[in-house]
Amino acid sequence: MAHRIVGIVLVLSAGVLAWAMIRAFGSKPGPIPEEAASGQPQNIFEFERERARRTNLAGRLGDDDGFVAVVFFGGEIMGNLEVCGCPKNPLGGVARRQGYVRLFAERYPDVPFLQVDTGYFFSDRIHPMTGDLTEDARVGNEWVIRAYDHMKLDVVNVSYHDLPQLARCLRPEEFRRHAKETPVVTRFLSANVVAGETRRPSLPPYVIRELSGGRLAGRRLRLAFIGVTEAGGYRGRDFLVRDPVTAVRQLLPRVRARADMIVVLAYLPQELVERLARENPDVDVILASVGRPLWLPPTTIGRTYIAYSTYQTKLLGELRLYLHERGGGKRVLARYIELDGLIPDEPSTEALRAAARRELAAVQRRLAERAMADASRPLRTPSEEGATFVGSRACHSCHSEAYAIWTASGHARAFATLQKAKRENDPQCLGCHVTGYEQPGGFLTVFSTPRLKDVQCEACHGPASRHLEDPTRPYGKVGIPEGCLPCHTRENSPDFEPVSYWAKIKH
Repeated sequence: MAHRIVGIVLVLSAGVLAWAMIRAFGSKPGPIPEEAASGQPQNIFEFERERARRTNLAGRLGDDDGFVAVVFFGGEIMGNLEVCGCPKNPLGGVARRQGYVRLFAERYPDVPFLQVDTGYFFSDRIHPMTGDLTEDARVGNEWVIRAYDHMKLDVVNVSYHDLPQLARCLRPEEFRRHAKETPVVTRFLSANVVAGETRRPSLPPYVIRELSGGRLAGRRLRLAFIGVTEAGGYRGRDFLVRDPVTAVRQLLPRVRARADMIVVLAYLPQELVERLARENPDVDVILASVGRPLWLPPTTIGRTYIAYSTYQTKLLGELRLYLHERGGGKRVLARYIELDGLIPDEPSTEALRAAARRELAAVQRRLAERAMADASRPLRTPSEEGATFVGSRACHSCHSEAYAIWTASGHARAFATLQKAKRENDPQCLGCHVTGYEQPGGFLTVFSTPRLKDVQCEACHGPASRHLEDPTRPYGKVGIPEGCLPCHTRENSPDFEPVSYWAKIKH
């Protein structure tokens, strides 16, 4: 009898575990309330994606519920103007972002709007030998400045990731050039980033933008934007990053006297965003990036409304503003628009993006060829465990069945998707399309290490040279789904579901 009870308990436990896995990775969550009561992570991405698929463009633009103005917000494009993600559902990109804004302006011509960025708009990829930004990062960042100027962004918050490029932009001669050619640089702001050299222009701690006309019906709405960031991994000497909560607190009395609404643009961890709201209750709205590929629903702390940007602006935030007729009160509500193929590219922004891609592709190809010629790193540098990457062909003789399964999978053609998009030398993409990228002895360039292109056996199992020497050594265990998640993230692979995906490549 005792054995039977134990067996029943074990079966029930296994069932509960399986149900939890299905809920975590395979189910579709229900609708998320517009104003959540807590800041606990919920899958706003999945909710918005499912809702968006059931609508046409008119549905994406939403119901006309009496809003009088809008603030569009995004963040964390990381020097990348492109659409990005799984080929099944690539998202984001500046051309789609502006395509939606144009559709909105046509649908609601009487609604004034602003466009803002919450931070991490530049790439901060550093060359390991020089300690400076890589050449392609610098080129890409210059294109971001041109794009943001073309898009007429009204306010751009500086994050600590943006500081290496900002140090270049704020050199007196560079700043004068940018201020003349791309004046969006004069709309960069931060309340807690201070230039370490007095020769560099100071960033404004806040700006005030005025909305009028249309539905405001003769009224003027003054929005004050304050920008803050955490210090994060910044170790440069060009700037000092002070405490963001204190910086906001010190500004509030001065700003409140000049504004109808105070909006903080923040690049901070979620816990610091919430602390900022608790300790600065006079802030009306916080629009924040949390520095992780995580979607969080809007929430309210005290009287402060908090809405989070989505990673890489794959969903564009739309903060709607409402005015109460009696008493002049104000309220806000955030919604999110998935920037998928249903949203048409804005032609002039798309032309700019295409020009940027052509120049970047040429630079990255030149860098790849130079890396091959220099041979600055030996191709078979061992890992800490002493193993090197050998390529999947070395696995074929002993694991022919697994090799056949791999060759029939999408993993074996992962590099071709980059070539089709002309991004085969782009460091932002390579890590999930080749084997051993940025690991000792792993993929360097398509010219010098062609045998390691595509997502091969060792991309999941690790370098295999020691296993070839002694096949009895423990090797290659991969956890499912945790071994898949570094690349099959919600933002890059939105249709990923481990049970069905594993069934396609199980071996």
